[in-house]
Amino acid sequence: MFILIAVIVMKFPTGLVVGTIQKWKAGEDVVRMSPQLLPLKTIVDYVKNVQSVHDWFFKNLACNIVMFIPYGFLAPMLKRGSTPPMTCVIVSGILLSCFIEIFQYVTALGLCDIDDVILNTVGVLLGVIVYKILYRRKIT
Repeated sequence: MFILIAVIVMKFPTGLVVGTIQKWKAGEDVVRMSPQLLPLKTIVDYVKNVQSVHDWFFKNLACNIVMFIPYGFLAPMLKRGSTPPMTCVIVSGILLSCFIEIFQYVTALGLCDIDDVILNTVGVLLGVIVYKILYRRKIT
């Protein structure tokens, strides 16, 4: 969980993150960007601007999904003896994603965006699907 949070928060050493850390070190006030709370706005804007898989827009979308696939796959394995309902795994993934977005806003180490929660949830869902497929085949 710690690694996931660290990677999500620090995934791109953007000027925003670097500037915030420098301001912290200097004892200055940090600037928080306004949260983006309109669902799908960022996703639609990014999709409109993607020209290849090498674009930052694509990488950001993909990263938010891919980073949460292991959570959806591994969370059901943590409860030994019985598999938790997949609804619990999905809801806990959403709550974790919300925590990360709130953390980014409070610390000014990123942008708080509802679309990140949506993309992270897609990642959790994909991880759950992989788990279900492998569980049925008794590979896990």
